[in-house]
Order: sequence, then C-alpha cells, then structure tokens
Amino acid sequence: MKKDIKNKVIWFLLFCTSTLFAQTTINSISELAEAAAKSNQNIVMSPGVYQMTDYLTQEVKDNNTPADEFGRRAMIRFSGSNNIFDFTGVTINVDTELLNDLGRTVIEFHLTGSDINFKGLTVTDIGNSPTAGGGQSMTISGDNITVENVTLNMSGSSPYGYGDLLGKGGGSLAPMRKHSGLLVGGLNVSVIGCKIYSTSFGHLFFVQGGRNVLFQDCYAEAVTRTTDEMLAETSGPAFDVDFQAVYPNYNGENVITSGYTKSLSECGFRTYGEGAGNITEGVSLINCIARNTRVGFALEIGSPILVQNCEATGNEAGFNVKDVTIENSRGDAVNGPLLYLSGDDSEVELELMDNLPTTTLHAVATIAGNNHKVTLKKWNNQTRAQEHKILIGATRPTGTNPFSPLGSSTTSSISLNNCTEMPVEILSNTSSSVINTTGSVTDNGSGNTVITDSCEGIEDLNFNDGTYQYRILGTEPNECELIGFVSNQEKSTVTIPNQVSNGSLSFNVVSIGVDAFKEQTIITSVSLPSSVTNIANNAFIGCTGLVTINLENIITYGEHSFNGCNELVLSPLNFTNTTSVGNYCFMNCNKITSVVVPGTVALGVGALRSTGITSFKIPDEWTVLPDQMIRDCKSVTTVNIPSTITTMGVAAFRGCTGITDIQVNWSDSNNIPPFVSNLFSGLTLENINLLVPQDTVDIYNTADGWKDFNIVVGALSIKDILSGNLDIQVYADVITLKSSATFNNANITIYDITGKVLANQVINGATAFVNISNLTTGIYVVKVTQENAKVVKRFAKY
Repeated sequence: MKKDIKNKVIWFLLFCTSTLFAQTTINSISELAEAAAKSNQNIVMSPGVYQMTDYLTQEVKDNNTPADEFGRRAMIRFSGSNNIFDFTGVTINVDTELLNDLGRTVIEFHLTGSDINFKGLTVTDIGNSPTAGGGQSMTISGDNITVENVTLNMSGSSPYGYGDLLGKGGGSLAPMRKHSGLLVGGLNVSVIGCKIYSTSFGHLFFVQGGRNVLFQDCYAEAVTRTTDEMLAETSGPAFDVDFQAVYPNYNGENVITSGYTKSLSECGFRTYGEGAGNITEGVSLINCIARNTRVGFALEIGSPILVQNCEATGNEAGFNVKDVTIENSRGDAVNGPLLYLSGDDSEVELELMDNLPTTTLHAVATIAGNNHKVTLKKWNNQTRAQEHKILIGATRPTGTNPFSPLGSSTTSSISLNNCTEMPVEILSNTSSSVINTTGSVTDNGSGNTVITDSCEGIEDLNFNDGTYQYRILGTEPNECELIGFVSNQEKSTVTIPNQVSNGSLSFNVVSIGVDAFKEQTIITSVSLPSSVTNIANNAFIGCTGLVTINLENIITYGEHSFNGCNELVLSPLNFTNTTSVGNYCFMNCNKITSVVVPGTVALGVGALRSTGITSFKIPDEWTVLPDQMIRDCKSVTTVNIPSTITTMGVAAFRGCTGITDIQVNWSDSNNIPPFVSNLFSGLTLENINLLVPQDTVDIYNTADGWKDFNIVVGALSIKDILSGNLDIQVYADVITLKSSATFNNANITIYDITGKVLANQVINGATAFVNISNLTTGIYVVKVTQENAKVVKRFAKY
C-alpha cells in the first residue's frame, strides 16, 4: 500500500460548477421534499426544528415514497443533481414510529442524485420504536457527493441492549430490526465533519459498494453495557432465551458470559465488499474517532484503505483491519484489543492509550498474516499499569466478540516494533518474523528474530565476516545463525566461529540456518563450535562431498538437514544430546553405519531412511514407532521391538530387505499393535523368523499381519542382541554400555589402536559403567564378550 493513496482519495469536494444558481430559501419539509427531486439548485432551509410527522402523512407515504430497484423506501429521496443543500441551524426530528411505516427497508434521507453538497443538518430520532426490518438514517447512493457537518442522533431498533449477542441477521435468537446510521454506496463521496450518536443496534458509518470514499473529521459514538448487567435481568429478550448467545465462550458454551463489556451498537466505521452491484474500493479515514462501538474501525475489505490520525476508545475492538495503511493513530484496549490485524502487507502505526479495563481482556493486540510492518507505541509516553499480551499468530474471535476464543493462522515475515512494554507471545504457527520490543517475549515459533530492550531494533539484521553471512536471532543473549557463504567465498573446509561481531556488538553463533549450505558440493569437512546447537531445514542438503562434521552438541535438527550427503561418515551418529530430528534429516546418507538413539529423542518421519546402519535399538521409553523409522535400511538384520510399543509407524520397516529375525515381546493379544500401512512392504514375511514369548504362538498365529511370519518361540541370541543393540556412550571420564540384553558375567576389554590392553572388567545387568579417567584423548577399541558372542566397536575420548 503506497502513500500516493492520499493523492487519489484525499480531496474535499465542496461542490464546484461552472454555473452559479440563485439561492432559494425553503421553510418546510414539504418544500424540501419537492426541491430534493429537482436539479441545478442552491437551497437554504430556514433554521429551526422541523417534525417529519408534519410532512410524512399517510397520503405522502402512499404516493411519494416509492421503493427503488433494491426495495428501499425513503422518507425523502434526493434524486436531483447539481444541488447545494444548506441546513445550517436545522434539526429534523423523526418519530421512530415512522420507521415501521415504509416497509422492510427504510431510509430517512436517501441521496441518489449526483454532484450534491449536503451540509449542516441535524437528524434526531424520537422514541424507540424499531424499523420494520432494517434501514439507515442516511444513504448516499449517488456520485460526487459531499456531506458536511451532519449530525445523526439514532434510535429505533429491536432488540436493543445486548449488542450482537442475540444475533445480527439470519439465525438470530430474536427477530432483528436494525437501524444503522450513514451508508455510502456511491462513487467519489466525501463525508466531512459528521457525527453519529447511536442508541440503536446497527452500524454508524459504513461503506457498501462505495468507491473512492473519504471520511474526515467524523465522530461515531455508541453505548456499552456489561454482560453482568444483562444477566441480572428478570425479563426481556435475553431472559426469554435463557441468556443464550450466538457466540461460544471459552468453555464452548453459547451463552452470555459474565465479566465482559459489550457495545449495544455495531461498528463505528465499517466496510463491506459489495453493495447495489458495486465493489467497495478505496476508502480513507482522516482525523476520525470511534467510541464504545463493537469495532471502532472494521476495515477488512475495500483496499486500498488509508487511516490517518484516527482514534478508537471503549470499543470491543479498536481496529479490526487487513490490507491497510494506518498512520499516527491511537486507541485503548479496555473492552477489547486495540488491534486485530490479518491479511498481507499492511503498515500499521498505533499508540496504546493507558486507559485500563474494568472487565476481562484477553489481549492488547493480535497480529496474523504475512509481511506486515507494525509499530505500537505508548500514547503520551504513558505506560499502562496492567500487562496484556500482544499475540503474534492469533486471529480475532468469532464476530470479534470479547468472550469468544481467539483463533490462529499461519503467520510469517512480521516486523513488529513494540514500544509499549506489553509482553509479546509468538505462537507456534509464526515464522521468519522480527520482533523489536521493550517488553518480554515468549517465542514458540520458528526462525524468528527477537531484539529485546529496543523497539527500534538493530539497523541491519544481516551481516558477514568476509567469509560467512549471518542473521541476528535475538538479544539477551546476543545470538545469530549462519545463513551461508559470502558470494565467491565458497570453500571445501568450513570452520565456523563460535562468536562474530556486528559493528560494536558480538553475537554467539547458535544455529546453521535454512538452506545455509544447500547443495554446496565443494564442502568436504565442517567444524562446528560448541555454541551451535541447531541445524535448520535443508542446511546441508545435497552436500555430496561432505565427509566429516562434528555433531555432538546438536540439540535440534531440521527437515532434510543432511539429506543426500552420501559421503558423510559418522561413527556413530549419536543423538545422546538431541531432543528432535526433523523429517528425512539423514535420508540417503548410506555411509552412516551406526546410530545411537536415546528414548528422549523425537525422531521425524524417515529421519534415517536409506542410511547404511546395520542395527537399530528401539528405545524402551518409546510407545510409538516413528513413520518410516528405518525404511530402506537394507543392512539391518535383526530387530527387537519392546513390549512398550503400542503403535507401529507407517512404513517403519519398509524396504529393510536384510531383516532375518524380529523379536517381539507382547504376551497379551490385547497389547499387540495392529499393522499399519506399508509396515513391512518389500519384505517376504514367511522367510523372516518372528521370535515370540513362551506360550504365545497361538496368539500371533491369529494376529492380522503377524501371522504371516515364520513364528517360533525364542529370543534373539546374545550375539544378535549385542551386535544389533549395543550402545556405547562416552561422557567425561566414564564409558557407558547399554543393551536390550542382560549382561551376565560379560567381559569388557578396552584396547588402544595398537592392540594394547588398557582396562578389563566383568559386568552384569543391563547397563555397564567403565572408568576411563586414566585414558588420554584419542581413539580406542572396546570388546564385549559373553558366552560365545563377541562385539568389537570403536569409541573416541575427547
């Protein structure tokens, strides 16, 4: 959205014409109705108070108020063109009993002609009788019209006193007879210095099919009421429906919920998409105020939309907008949030006033969508005494109703400058956003940059050290991620520093970013500092020349991080310090032959697919096998599935054509997990031994899928279990050996690479600990022997 919107829509149509007409003074509404149908006039109405009932007799209703093509009937229709109407000092009272007399849709003053200047009128609705079925105090359907300094005092709707809780159209809990304020449906319409005071249910200012519309210096005010006051009633429309509501609350109940405040009208300024066959487009609001309405500025449709120097206070929501530009505007968050933002590419600048809520408030603002630039500041440098969150990734509730749950939507590339000191919470659906803030931050998203103690942020989030490029992730602590080579600085040996400088600030390198070294086939070795704990999506995907990298400090891996690194050698690939491994992370790394997977790690779909591992120990802590767990790992020969497993993963063993023996440990038919899609696809089950517990052969012979194996009683031999499931972990001065088998007088011997025996001991149980404090840094060999089984593996001490 561009600033040149102003050049398109900020114009003040004062009615200019090459022909000047003589001024005509009128003294009655009858004369006004007659002049309204004529053209080329300059009409001045004598100051005073006039009664619509004096004009709108039954005869006039029958003969002078025809319906237009959309079925709308008007008390007075201004169908003439090239007219000036000056009502300075004039008030016209409309008895609300008249609102029901013209049929379903009634308009008090309908401007259908073109090139009209209409100014100075006050219209006051007298009484509380509702419309027959809806209508407006004023509708502008014609083109090139300016309405100036008009005041509408609105009343006359049913039900009134509950806002939209009983409905606002179809599916309502009570018959809706709305009465709205000023509707714009024409082309090139300016509404200047107008005021609406509403004690009826309906919108105040709204656009439906209007194009190139300007509201300037306008004021909209309604009335609020607490839900506790509604619930205290002992009769009335809400009482009659047992205080039901059309909106759900946080408990999922469609009831009026205590502890909140509702507007009794609808929106202060509202845009709709279409009206009378026209599409709303190009709306500007300058120096406008909305108070105590459902939404102060409900502007989700009709772009380009410009809001300048506007104010929203006491509303259920201040600004509910999308695809807008908001400049130098302000509002409070008392009865609802200051801002609900959605859509794409908005620029928003708002000041948060320090008024405090007296009823429940769930957020100061919600921001969802993509590519928004949002600045939230303190009004008059006043800090709110209560904290309420700014939620990134959250969306407005149904109907913007304050007691209905907030929603959520995928959100990215948000730039937020939060100078309000209010806390920020980034939801898990939010990514690639930059948050500069003076308040606290909770970041549950991914790839976001958080700069604290500053609402202006760091001028350049991206920087380089001459070899590598970096992106700042946040401050306190100062952290960054490496995002790739500087152009023409690609090299085969990558040594990443643990700290880099951006001007006068130092940043710890904690992550290898998305696509950082994607398909850099020149790379053969990578040295990561201990500060790097995350490797993001596709960081090394397609690095077909990569042979060595140290991964002992990595906590999280993204998706496809090393996919296709078919020369990568890791002995073993050790996830001891890892919490999560992304989908297809090491897929097609066929030179990885061993892996250590603790029970605390979350293994993504196909994370080890098509690797060269020869064994895989399923942790006892797992209850669910990951999808494609060891798919296409053709060198695995034996599998031991613990009895803790309750759910098999889709294609978990698909293509593992080297498997000869599978041990299962469920003794109760109720605990045997059912087969899932492609679980053992590509394997000839009748040629695989299914080793089952004693007295369970009949159970497995009748179990779907499992009955297709060669079922035998027994267990994998100690040799099979040790060779397939022996984990070696080295930490400080202790080597830990774990196996799904039980060590029974097993002998452990440690050698150096020359074959010299350095340690020897006998162990029993499932876990063994060997003190290696006397060993220096280097590569060693451990041999485990039990009965006739022997396993030899290497390990490194650092």
